[in-house]
Amino acid sequence: MSEIALPSEQPQPVTLSQQIVRMEDQFRMAAPRGIEAKQLVRDALTAIRQNPELMECDPKTVLGGLMTMAQLGLRVGVLGHGWLLPFRDWKTKTKQAQLIIGYQGLVELAYRSNKIKSLAARTVHQNDHFVIEYGVEEKLEHRPAPGDRGPVVGYYAVVRFLPDGHSFYHMTKAEAEVYRDRYAMAKKSSGEVVGPWKSEFDGMAKKTCVRQLAKFMPKGTDLSVALMIDDAVRVDLDPHMPAELVSHHMEAQRVDETTSAADEFTDAEPRDA
Repeated sequence: MSEIALPSEQPQPVTLSQQIVRMEDQFRMAAPRGIEAKQLVRDALTAIRQNPELMECDPKTVLGGLMTMAQLGLRVGVLGHGWLLPFRDWKTKTKQAQLIIGYQGLVELAYRSNKIKSLAARTVHQNDHFVIEYGVEEKLEHRPAPGDRGPVVGYYAVVRFLPDGHSFYHMTKAEAEVYRDRYAMAKKSSGEVVGPWKSEFDGMAKKTCVRQLAKFMPKGTDLSVALMIDDAVRVDLDPHMPAELVSHHMEAQRVDETTSAADEFTDAEPRDA
């Protein structure tokens, strides 16, 4: 008579954290030279601990997002490079992890093109000295006010090219709000925006300025890829497969009134001092 395995002897399911650790070699194959796969694994495990709802997502979407970050040589959840955000797919009734590239991640990739001197995004406050002029001789001046700078009234990103030249992109806070209302991925059935556009509005507005400015910048391969796959979902885990070919963008999501995951997205992008 064959022995019956006791419940304690049944194989335990592999956890998401264990799957991430087992993916280290694949991350190493995917990452550019000089990027440490062990660091990516550590960052990913930290991200899981900080946002446990990622463990409820389709594991392939979490691992796929991490694979893309490895290919871009960016860090997850730190340095403002990018994040994985849980979303509920209302067609399949499953949760998926969506990759959000941060504006600091876009800045990092822009520098790697070796075609720019500098790239920065800033927040403009009401009491700051701020002058912007368009035309043949474009001009942007910004001096933060000492002491109380007042409420935020706008945002901009400015790039200086090699060997010469510059460009900038500016938007008012009202324009950023219009952009948010049009493009924010997650909304409640009431129409209220949730997710990073709610919890980190300033960071998302600065990222938008960088995205718009990138249209006028010389594009390195990685920056072009990041712009294409931002806000996308990936399930393919092949480290040799280009991320832009295996990522798909989700439709704007309706977040259930009882779901708080998007509101609890707290991995903040860096703010201006």
